[in-house]
Amino acid sequence: MLTWSIRLVEDFSDDTLAAWDERRRMHARVKATSSTQEGLAAVKGYLLPLVDSGALLPATVSRLHGVTLAHYYVAAVTGASWNQVHHFASRQGLRQVTARRPGPSPMQVPVTGRIEGRRWRKFMDYEETPILVRHLATAAAIVILYLTGMRPQEARSLRSGCCPDPQPNPDGSIPRHLIRAHHYKNVRNSDGHHISAGEERAVPWVAIIPVVNAIRVLERIVPKGELLFNSTHHDVVGQRKHHGALKRGTLDRRVEDLVSWINQEATAQGLPAQVVPEDPHGNLGLSRLRR
Repeated sequence: MLTWSIRLVEDFSDDTLAAWDERRRMHARVKATSSTQEGLAAVKGYLLPLVDSGALLPATVSRLHGVTLAHYYVAAVTGASWNQVHHFASRQGLRQVTARRPGPSPMQVPVTGRIEGRRWRKFMDYEETPILVRHLATAAAIVILYLTGMRPQEARSLRSGCCPDPQPNPDGSIPRHLIRAHHYKNVRNSDGHHISAGEERAVPWVAIIPVVNAIRVLERIVPKGELLFNSTHHDVVGQRKHHGALKRGTLDRRVEDLVSWINQEATAQGLPAQVVPEDPHGNLGLSRLRR
């Protein structure tokens, strides 16, 4: 699991985050697009040849309808409005067609990541990208927790900028990276009462390079000064507004989801020896990484 987590952070993060930026640009462009005759013509010119030729149609999974046409993607690549794609797809019965012939939604984003010497994706997919971003953030959490030993609560309180690049020593050598973090266990005031907000550690954590890389990835996901695991910015699938950091239970579930993705990916990449075996002790809670 650690091997795949480092791979996601160090080999696949540039592709994943570039795709995420492009997806958000495409989404914003669709929301700002009005319906025009040219847009409708473009939708027809894009979809009808796919339908008539028996080709796969760009698909997404809807909570209400299951597998259906990827409306936002089609609108983005044709320059049409979402409403035009929706109405045209409804009239043509394309939801049912797409459910029988679901296909990918490729974006014009270069793929640079490699696995075993070959590109890990033929293209970055519009619909897969939010899932990849979520797994990337989970992988970063695993790297930070496993390779520092900090508690989950402490990791969840880390903020962008917590691990600045060190200044060279007078002799030119580079000091270790340090993580300024808050700790919570046994933190009490002068009256002996527990301080729920914690306090900054007197001795910072030492960060080896994989941990620094994981923090830098998270700093690209959240705005400057925000919590590295800010709930709003990590809800990339649901796009809901939350407060505070991701809850511990949420991160635990995301670790299990990541393990499932790793095993699917290892199989798809022809790397059966790199699957994560079942844990005889049950689900892998984040607190176990410290132990």
